[in-house]
Amino acid sequence: MKTWITYIAAMLMGLATAMLFGSFAQTAGILSAVSSYMISLGIFISIPVVFITMAAGTASLMKDGKGKRVFGFSLLWSAVTAVILAFAAAIVFIAKPEDFPVTSSAGSAPGTLANHVSYMLGSAGSAMYPVNAFWSIVSTTRFIVPLIIISWILGLALKPSADIIRPAYTTMNSFSEVMYRVSRTYSVYGFFLVFAASASFFTEVYQEKTIFAVPEYAKLLAIATAIAIFAVLPLLYAIFTGFRKNPYKVIYRSVSLMLMGLSTANIIASIPLNESIARQNLGVQKRIASTATPLLSVIGKGGSAFAAVISMLTLFAETTESVPPVSVIAITAITAAAVSFISSVSAGTETAVITVITLQILGINLYGAENAIIAFLPILGGMAAMIDNLIVSFGNSIVASAVGTDVEIPYRDTI
Repeated sequence: MKTWITYIAAMLMGLATAMLFGSFAQTAGILSAVSSYMISLGIFISIPVVFITMAAGTASLMKDGKGKRVFGFSLLWSAVTAVILAFAAAIVFIAKPEDFPVTSSAGSAPGTLANHVSYMLGSAGSAMYPVNAFWSIVSTTRFIVPLIIISWILGLALKPSADIIRPAYTTMNSFSEVMYRVSRTYSVYGFFLVFAASASFFTEVYQEKTIFAVPEYAKLLAIATAIAIFAVLPLLYAIFTGFRKNPYKVIYRSVSLMLMGLSTANIIASIPLNESIARQNLGVQKRIASTATPLLSVIGKGGSAFAAVISMLTLFAETTESVPPVSVIAITAITAAAVSFISSVSAGTETAVITVITLQILGINLYGAENAIIAFLPILGGMAAMIDNLIVSFGNSIVASAVGTDVEIPYRDTI
């Protein structure tokens, strides 16, 4: 059975579980624990997958001199989507201005959100300090940049430029194929993760009750997300591919990926699925999917910038009781787009990172009002991860098209 069917069914079962048991006080804690364990298991699988497949993919790209092209198009796609989606969020807000709703975390101490961001930045800085490569690999959880750097260096060294290197290159390629088998298995049975994570997600939303109290804000987020997924990103994809490829086929074949992002709000746990979708559903070469996916998962944060801009602008409207000037809206969008490139320091809470750092750069003090985001992070983070995962899918397809190695996959052969 295709993953898009099983993942939708798992999401609906998660919703049913939340509706049946969401009124019990213990439900949220139990489901949160199960969801956290399943997401951690997904990250546990992602780390060796990234390490081995990216090293093998880098070596293969270097052998044929295509590495710079893959990196260049990945970076360009990430930059364009971050800027355009940030401004798209601003335009949606101007067209339908809403105040950020009062949530259960609104009364938290003024530095609560900032302290979390400060801790994650410090943790990421420590991880980047070159002490022990093996420790950097085994300790990777939320911040995978050190892992990517180590894999890239190993891949460069594995380039089969001499006969004595070829056996190592062949062996690493074989291990890479093993990791793709692991990723395929993970993709097929990933609906268990989506079920657990979505049950926890819907229970948190139900017990928070903010979207029920302020349905207009939920409507704003739904409209904005639909515009990003079905209008902005397809148009950008069509431009990048010269209007030669159908963007809605990519969306259709990435449904399972978007649902995993929505339910888990964690793009690292989605990497094995991302690589499988790219190769099995989108016709992307293994070496391109192996290198572009981790890279785009770190820098392709247009969805996080999108969610952060909407959050900040509605917070401004709530705090000042007026719609911000166009100049403030524009500078907020530009700054958020720029900050999104470092938001991967905290996988799962990228929206919070972008919000706090943007406010600090612009010198805007909301006197703790930004803490209202904390209770809303499951929705904002899920929305951001869903769009970010789609950005990765589109990016993989664009890079493959630019390199000239993409192929059409018949529907019967998709997963």
